[in-house]
Amino acid sequence: MPSVEDRAALRGATVRLDDRTVLHGIDLVLAPGVTVIRGRNGAGKTTLLRALAGLVPLAHGRREVPSDILYLGHRPQLHRALSASQNLAFFARYRGLATSGIGRALLEWGVPDAGRPVDGLSAGQRRRASLARLDTEPCAVVLLDEPFSELDDDARALLAGRIDACGARGQTVVVATHGHDELAHHRTVLLEAGTIAA
Repeated sequence: MPSVEDRAALRGATVRLDDRTVLHGIDLVLAPGVTVIRGRNGAGKTTLLRALAGLVPLAHGRREVPSDILYLGHRPQLHRALSASQNLAFFARYRGLATSGIGRALLEWGVPDAGRPVDGLSAGQRRRASLARLDTEPCAVVLLDEPFSELDDDARALLAGRIDACGARGQTVVVATHGHDELAHHRTVLLEAGTIAA
């Protein structure tokens, strides 16, 4: 379980993609708890999360993140030929974690797992299977990019509760999203045209 000292930060971070500056000198320190990144399409929310995750290079500035990080992007990031439990077991084993809680996690997220490939699941079920990694990989830093997409009302309520619980446990959780009043009580950062506006 992460300690309260764990945090993530971008300091003077600038990201250029295809000769276009997407983030401009971002200074953002993320303490344990939940931070919501809001902004219009194209504001740079996804790039900010990817910069924190180390998935895009910084043209300037630096990132400070622990090695214990979970990034869940727009896509479920599941191997479609494997079952949900096989996918989660792969990720857990890669981190050196136990796999004993995978069945329970999938059950709680309402994901049917009869050994069939996730390719046979609906988009919402694949999203739920991916989000079950919140339970099976309790990382110090959790980055969620539009995690509510493709979810029904029950799953959205479950996700909001999980996000609250992760923050309460001392994990640093960063959620990039457009709406979702379920997260209105958390710290909010407004991104506009690649800069922090508020």
